[in-house]
Amino acid sequence: MNTAFLLMAQFNKAVIPITDICEEYFGLSAPTAKNYAKAGKFPIPAFRAGKSNKAIWMINITDLAEHLDNLRDQAKKDHIHSPKAA
Repeated sequence: MNTAFLLMAQFNKAVIPITDICEEYFGLSAPTAKNYAKAGKFPIPAFRAGKSNKAIWMINITDLAEHLDNLRDQAKKDHIHSPKAA
């Protein structure tokens, strides 16, 4: 299945608040995720939903899907080349 499609089904929108995914997908608390986003260090692109410093940090579902797919691909490569897999 397509990861982006499944995430769209889960969240019912293409752009979501960073706080909706920070703990489940990145193991970060909401304040830490916001600080990472502000510093440009969040693992995927994040942006403010407005011009105010109080605007909500958002991410695009397709960026999250791409990130998750890349992690899965790397895990598969690591698994195939691990001594236990042989």
